[in-house]
Amino acid sequence: MKDFSKKIAVITGAGSGMGRELAIQLAGAGAKVVLNDWNEASLNETIQLIEQNGGSAGGRAFSVADRLEVYNFAQETVNRFGGVDIVVNNAGISLLQQKIESTPYELFEKVININMWGVIYGSKAFIPFLKERPEAALVNVSSIFGIAAYPDQGPYVTAKFAVRGFTETLRQELAKTSVAVTCVHPGGIKTNIVRNIDTTQKARLDKFSDVFDRMAKMSAADAATRIIKGIQRKEKRVIVGKDALFMDKIARLFPSNYEDTIMKGYDINKFQ
Repeated sequence: MKDFSKKIAVITGAGSGMGRELAIQLAGAGAKVVLNDWNEASLNETIQLIEQNGGSAGGRAFSVADRLEVYNFAQETVNRFGGVDIVVNNAGISLLQQKIESTPYELFEKVININMWGVIYGSKAFIPFLKERPEAALVNVSSIFGIAAYPDQGPYVTAKFAVRGFTETLRQELAKTSVAVTCVHPGGIKTNIVRNIDTTQKARLDKFSDVFDRMAKMSAADAATRIIKGIQRKEKRVIVGKDALFMDKIARLFPSNYEDTIMKGYDINKFQ
């Protein structure tokens, strides 16, 4: 898909970070963007930024963990625009560092419901409409943690590995259709995913956020540009960031013991 002019692009999690930058850049390239975020104020801010620059944007706030809402959103989009060309399932949340053994089920389920089920709902709701287009793109955002596991992020890692498997399976099943399927694996991107963690442990969150901000090397704008290039090239997998590329190589070269490399430089105390 080389030209985004007049294409209808749906992006979830567009209230900040990569989602917002994808929306801004696709709208700047001529696409009509239909957006979602759980935070209505942030979503409206993204829409305003696009409209101020002459772009076309709309959407509404809801949780992608709500299957009925996702399906209604898909139908509303098609009813309004007559179809959909691009879907980016980007919405996701994270948690403070915590071992699987001590992670409450409600937190585990919250991450899985948004990061995994949100992608599944968003894919299944839009695939029938995408297949009606002569050329379409389905982009699901996993993570470098969907390639290499990381300690004390069990729910997030579980969901992101699931997104990878789901998306790679979909790619094979849709291979003979007009839909190009891409799985995105970002590394450390400067977004609000950590600062948006819902927790009462503010001091710990602030420390975790500061550490994450120092580790994140790539801007959300640069990450969005890389993803858009992946859409244009119909890439099957998009690895975003030098850190992600490094960990991808380590995981492929040493699949049985890449954890040793991770654990050598890991210290949970710096997150506490």
